[in-house]
Amino acid sequence: MDRRLLVGACVGLLFASGPASAEFSASLGVEYFRWKEATTPAVTETGPMLALGLAYTQEKDDGLLFAYRGRAYFGDVNYSGTGLFTGTPISGTTRYTGMSNEGQLRWRAQIPDRPEYYFDYVMALGWDTWERKLTSVQKEDYDVAFVRLGGEVALKEGEGWIFGLGVKYPFYTREDAHMTDIGFDRNTVLKPGGSTSLYGNLSYRLNEKLRLTGYYDGYEFRQSRSEAVNGPLGPGTVFQPASTMSVIGLKLEYRLR
Repeated sequence: MDRRLLVGACVGLLFASGPASAEFSASLGVEYFRWKEATTPAVTETGPMLALGLAYTQEKDDGLLFAYRGRAYFGDVNYSGTGLFTGTPISGTTRYTGMSNEGQLRWRAQIPDRPEYYFDYVMALGWDTWERKLTSVQKEDYDVAFVRLGGEVALKEGEGWIFGLGVKYPFYTREDAHMTDIGFDRNTVLKPGGSTSLYGNLSYRLNEKLRLTGYYDGYEFRQSRSEAVNGPLGPGTVFQPASTMSVIGLKLEYRLR
């Protein structure tokens, strides 16, 4: 995970070092995280996380432009579920550490009769990777590739509101549960399916340097295919249940240039 975070940070800095006619900003935020698995009894994880972000956007009045969004996030959240082998109800703490990198193509258009605003059609391709650590030996590494389609309305300059809305689809998901670490005969990789979800953001630009942003994001995953394994209790099958991840966040962004 440390190597992945380093690669992500380097990619972000590479995009941020683009041409001078660009907006580059950094952000600090807090997020309320929720993970739920469709099991009986249900497995849920909830709690706050800290998020650090980088953003790069070409500055153009209209036409095609490029943007980058990067985010690192981490925190300990409350776990409520069942024991892996016993099935008895348990509670505890799960540690999350992750990084998301996203390249965007935007088509910028002027809004008729409102010259102080513009509208961006947004198409994005991204990669999200995180570690979900439940105990000292039980952890899961996720890799998710996703696309976004949406739009954003913003002021050209000065104080005012900015808002965006769209859909997100994870077209590739890989879950490494490190199963040999907890007594299984092989490390089966699981691949939950993807489902479409909504995302949105609402910002207020306080001045040319500062912006306060609230946002919602997340994933919908379908149940993975069952895989045959031999574990501590004998032969059986394992799978990742259908799962939902949601994040509600608030961040303060500072424009560096």
